[in-house]
Formats: sequence, C-alpha cells, structure tokens
Amino acid sequence: MSKRIRGILKIELTKKESWVEEVPADIFRQYIGGRGLGAYLLYQLVPAHADPLGPDNHVIFTAGLPSGSDLYYSSKVCMTTKSPLTGLYLASISGSTLGHEMAKAGLCAIDISGVASSPTYLVIENQRVEFRNAEEIWGMETAAGQQAMFEKSATNTAATVSIGPAGEKLVRFAAVFSQGDLYRCWGRGGGGAVMGSKNLKGFVVKGDGEIKYLDRAKFEEVKNAITGRLKNEGKPWADRWRRYETGADLKLLNQEGLIPTKNWQYGQFDSWAKLDKSTTPKGWPEVGRACGPYCPTPGCRLLEITEGPYKGAESDIEWESIYAFGSTCGVDKIEAVVAANQICDEFGVDIMTAGVTIGFLMECFEKGLIGLTDTDGIDLRFGNDAAMIASFKKMAAMEGFGLQIIKGVKRLSETIRGSEAFAMHVKGLELGGYECRGFNGQALEFAICPMGGHHHAYGLPARKEIMDGSRLKIAGKGQAVKEAAIDQICRDSLTMCSFPKQVIQDKFVVNILSAFSEHPWSEEEVNAAGERIMCMERLFNVREGMTRKDDSLPPRLLNEPKPDGPNPGATVPLEELKDDFYATMGYDPITGNPTLETIQRLGIKPD
Repeated sequence: MSKRIRGILKIELTKKESWVEEVPADIFRQYIGGRGLGAYLLYQLVPAHADPLGPDNHVIFTAGLPSGSDLYYSSKVCMTTKSPLTGLYLASISGSTLGHEMAKAGLCAIDISGVASSPTYLVIENQRVEFRNAEEIWGMETAAGQQAMFEKSATNTAATVSIGPAGEKLVRFAAVFSQGDLYRCWGRGGGGAVMGSKNLKGFVVKGDGEIKYLDRAKFEEVKNAITGRLKNEGKPWADRWRRYETGADLKLLNQEGLIPTKNWQYGQFDSWAKLDKSTTPKGWPEVGRACGPYCPTPGCRLLEITEGPYKGAESDIEWESIYAFGSTCGVDKIEAVVAANQICDEFGVDIMTAGVTIGFLMECFEKGLIGLTDTDGIDLRFGNDAAMIASFKKMAAMEGFGLQIIKGVKRLSETIRGSEAFAMHVKGLELGGYECRGFNGQALEFAICPMGGHHHAYGLPARKEIMDGSRLKIAGKGQAVKEAAIDQICRDSLTMCSFPKQVIQDKFVVNILSAFSEHPWSEEEVNAAGERIMCMERLFNVREGMTRKDDSLPPRLLNEPKPDGPNPGATVPLEELKDDFYATMGYDPITGNPTLETIQRLGIKPD
C-alpha cells in the first residue's frame, strides 16, 4: 500500500503567494474530504462576521478520496465559502474534471484568499502557481473565459474554472462555472461574487501525477459491484436517466402536488406536459453529455431552438431550469426556458435564484405592488414568456429594471411593501423546486438547512415521503431528515454524484472510503462523520448569530392552505417539526443550536 498525497494548495492573492500544507490524517477520518473538509477549513479560516465580499473570506475547492480514479460517478468537487447572498455558510457541488486534475497534482483542496490588485487568473500546474493578468478576458461570458484561459495556459488537457460578468460585478447570486460550454456550475449562494470580489476571473489546473490506491483489490471489488448494479437492478433507472435526467418525472411531481407554480401559490401546473422532455417534440439529442469523467449515465444534452421567437437559443436544461423559468413563472414554453437558461449561464448566475426572483416580481406586479414604471414598461405577468426574457436581458445588461432583479427575493421584499408573505426564501436563499405544504420532511429540510432554501443539501426528503406515505407525519421527521442529511453529506464528502442512489448503495460508500484509507471504515464511523460535518456546518452559522428563529419558512407556507394536489388545505406545522428535529440532533430546544454535550460527543473542537 502507498500513502496518497493530501495537500492543500494555499493561494494568497494580495501578496501573490502560494504554498502547500498537508492535511493531518485524523482530519480525513473526522471529515472525510469534499464537503466535510470544506466545512472544517471554512470554520478554521474565516473569522466570525467577516465580510463575504472582503479579503478575509476564502473560497475553497475540495476533492474527495476517490477523485482521480476511474470509479464511476467520482467527478464531483465541492466549493465552500461564506455566502454574500445569505451571509452564512455555503457549500455547493458540481461535476467537473477539476477533482481529477487536483488529485493528479497531489491536492485535496485549493484554498484562495486575499484580493488581487487587478483582474487575475491562475495557472496551476501540479503544485506550482502562476498569477496572470486577466484584463483581456475580464468581461467575457463564462465559457469564453474558460476557453481563453485554457488556450493561454499552453497545455493539452486541464480543468478550467471561471466566473462570468455577474461575478465580476458582484451580483450576490453569481455562480462559478466549469467544463466550458457544458456550463457545469457551483450555482447557489453567490460563490461567483466572492471570486469577483477577489479580482479572480478563474483558474486552470493541470496535474500529471499517478493516482495511488491504498487497497486496489477492494477498489476493484466496489467498482465491479457498481457496474453490476448498473447492468441489473439499476438498469431501469439508468436508462431513463440517460434520456431525461432530472426532468424525468414531471408527471409524478405534478400528480403529487410538488411542482411550485406561480411563485408557490399552487403545487400543480396544468401545463406541465409542455415542459416535460418526454412529451415535447423538440428533437432532444439521443446522446447525453457527461458533466465529468467516468459518468456512465450522462443526462445533459444541448438543445438548439430552430424556429420561433427564440430561434438560435441553446442550452442544457434540467429540473431546476424547468421549475425556475417554467412553472414558477407560469411559463409553459420549453423554448423560453432554454432561452432563459442560456442568458443566465452566459451572464453567470444561479438559475434558481434568478427564476424565483422573476416569479416573485410577477406576483408583485399582478397584485399592484409594482407597476410599469418600475419594470421599464415590461408587462410582467405570469405566463408572459416574452416579459420574462426581456427582464433577464435587462439583468444581464445591468441596466434599469435589471438592477432591481439582481437584488434577489429577500432584499426586494424588504423594499416592496406588502410582499413579505410571499417572498419565497429561507435565510436569504430562494427555495428549490419542491412545494412542501403536505410534505413535512421537505419543509423541515428547507427550514433547517444551514445554506437556506436548498432543496437537497439534506437529501431531498420529499422523494422518500412520496414512497412511504409519511408526508403529513410530525413525530419521527427529525430522525428521518437526520438520516437523509447524513447520507447526502457523506456522498458530498466522498465526493460522489448524489443521483445514482439506486446504484451506489450505502454499503458502497463504506467500501469506497475503506479502499482509499489506511484503515477500514465501519458504517457507524461513516454516519458519525456525517453527523459531525452536519454539526460543523451549523456551528459556522451559530458563530454568525443564527438561532432557532432563523430556521424559518415563508409565511405563505405556514399560513396559506395549499389549494390543490393530494393534500389540499395543508400548511406546514413548523414549530412542532423543529422541536422533533432539535431533540433528535441533541440541539438546544430554545436556541436550536448544538449543545456542548453534543459537540463533545462528536469530538468537535471548533475554537
């Protein structure tokens, strides 16, 4: 057996300095890697109450133990920072070649701090860093910026990471992009603005080292087991995923009342079939595009609109796009969803925040809280796809009404009197695409998630609630969400794709960790690490002043009975759900925060 190099590449932009620090083995045992290592490092490196757009904030990219190997679904990387949208903890996962190049360079993490004196990009070859002038590529859209950096780096293969104009202009929901025109991105919470505040356009990473396996036999065993499930038990899922990916089951979501419609006024969208890839004859390509290496079930596919008002628009769209630009805005034209997605990708923003913000403004417009003088004459009503596209063009141009859109829902609701009740965000992050009245586990996840309104950072409980019929239960929801959260966190920490859970069973997670560790893991150890990471993420927010009252939901979900779906009349019994969750976690019922006893039980030394 050989020991793998586990270095953190530290990059300080202000002084243009870089160096490598090794991560102690016990930290990997406690936090695994990926999301867990990112949470640990962020707490250690970013001081309390640091300005997210100031020099004290860090942006950290972390790979996982199997990164660089040919294990299926191992192409994910976690980005961790303090969010400029929420002022709280932020972790985001994206597919990319980045993790593989980092591993070949002997790196488990890239930690970037400080502020460059002028626009800069980085060329990282193994563990050597060049600081280069980015003035010529400043202002380029996300894919073009990556291509320019790649060409200037004079290498045949490399991973690229870039922000777009939105990040440069410090839009608080700017994303960070990778994989060129695939537009894979670390989307939520504004990591792109953090990079922009550091005058960092992006970076290129190239590694040429050999990947070493601590237990090659165990690695081959788990790899073969995953392949076997893909060919047998997991084949129905894999075949459907390759064709429709996250947009595979709109009919089911609509039937169950889970599709947020017209800014969450409803849970069913009458025109869902017009947005479903399986029912829209748009010539969806048969061959998908993988978001990273070693993905046997690629689902992304580039669609070009060939006729109509959106002729020439092209992009990949998934469920998040369909929800954000479709049902949330009452728009039933798939062509408009493609066009909106392209604008947001090229400008470089999170599609969910962008779409939910327009849906919120549409409701404000229809209720008379804003008018044509506020929207630059745009008739911003639900279902008006032309108005939606016109609004996004204003946003991308950073002019007029567009300067309001970039504020996001929370900041807009603070200035539009009478809109707070239907401002669909938690802790400042707009809600992901699952209506949760009548789905108590999903509602609880939205409320307690340390990142805000993230729909699957804690495992997307709604999917399980559909299957087991527990959607309206209160007792036991804390335990159910805890288990789902630990499972998701451990996969994010590996870092493995979270979608093929029918293929990568929990026992495989244990075996993968054991194959890349000096000592075998048990299921109990893995679960303890997941809970420890979960607690560490919350402790970051506790230090920022977060308490029980911040584990909230929009008043619409608490007070407005759901008008449709299989659970009409449902609202969210949030306080009872929170009580159950805090008791399950060992958190203080008054503050909602980890007790000293829980912190000590998990072996956390936060200060």
